[in-house]
Amino acid sequence: MNLSNLTLRNFRNYEKADLEFEHGIHLITGKNAQGKTNLLEAIAYLSTTRSHRTNDDQDMIQEGKDAFVLRASIHKHMKQVELRAAVNEQGKNLFLYRTPIKRVSNFIGELNAVLFCPDDMSLFQASPKVRRRFIDMELSKLSKSYTRMLNEAHKLLKERNACLKQDTIDPTYLEVLTQQLIEKQIVIIRQRHRFLIDLLENCHTFYKDLSNDDTKLAFCYHSCVEYSENEMELKQRLIKKYEKNKERDLFLKQTTTGFHKEDFMFLINDKEVSSYASQGQKRSVLLSMKIGMVSMIASLIHEYPVLLLDDVFSELDEYRKQKLLIALPKDVQIFITTTDVNEIPIIEDRRYILWNVDHGCITRETAEGGCNKWRKM
Repeated sequence: MNLSNLTLRNFRNYEKADLEFEHGIHLITGKNAQGKTNLLEAIAYLSTTRSHRTNDDQDMIQEGKDAFVLRASIHKHMKQVELRAAVNEQGKNLFLYRTPIKRVSNFIGELNAVLFCPDDMSLFQASPKVRRRFIDMELSKLSKSYTRMLNEAHKLLKERNACLKQDTIDPTYLEVLTQQLIEKQIVIIRQRHRFLIDLLENCHTFYKDLSNDDTKLAFCYHSCVEYSENEMELKQRLIKKYEKNKERDLFLKQTTTGFHKEDFMFLINDKEVSSYASQGQKRSVLLSMKIGMVSMIASLIHEYPVLLLDDVFSELDEYRKQKLLIALPKDVQIFITTTDVNEIPIIEDRRYILWNVDHGCITRETAEGGCNKWRKM
């Protein structure tokens, strides 16, 4: 999968940008606060329809403007896919091949992108909500059915909470909502569990190479019920859990257990990464997870996703910089932001394309793998 064209209108500090990309390693360089991260944010938004930096889409509209528009052309499976996202004060509109998209799940993942950014380092210390969001966003790229199921579960959860807040509660209606919510959660829990197993399997080897030691990685899934591969057994456990919590839910007027309360803990040598790992180890774990995601997506859709690395090299030593780039398959199109292009290793047989960003204005240079200096195209 390659991002061929990207158009930005009134997005962050970009009033107008029309960019063409080919296969290779794209280096986005420039001083701080010039718009490097904004460019990666735009690509990631077209992948997930969400920003990793804000929960309000209107925050991304350029100051003084009424709306922003993002357009992209992606080459995948021997065809061109056209995407467009437009956001104004009324909301968000998505288009695939110039046709309006009603279901977000039909848009997410058409441009499959994996993003690493400095804010990811807070994942281990963050609230369970942040970790759930991380899992849900990554899983949504892999499974449109998961996205639909998650959206339906959230709608049912909202309805159940509204029912619990009524002065007079219809017990039959509450039971129907509970049963429907349980059915959705069975799928969500099973897919989350399988995702974590596959992610660990895919990232373990790379982490070992990156950390250069025999550290053991693992995860702990704090589900609302004890996990079981048996679907009927899992369903019975959920039924019992909701029955047990029924009086509490009625008293608090909200659903106190379920998929929206789960947590995921990552372990290093059987200890929580949040409290045991060094900053260097945390960064290695996160990078390994992102590379693991690249492998998982490729095995599922038979094409590599686009990889976005925001300021990833500034905290890595020379050994890990080399290991990171060498470990990435040549078929992956990569976008890397940096304030110092000289910190990026030159890997033989890789094509490097250099983009300079200055106050939302982008100019292009290039260098071939193996060259000992950057030269203009």
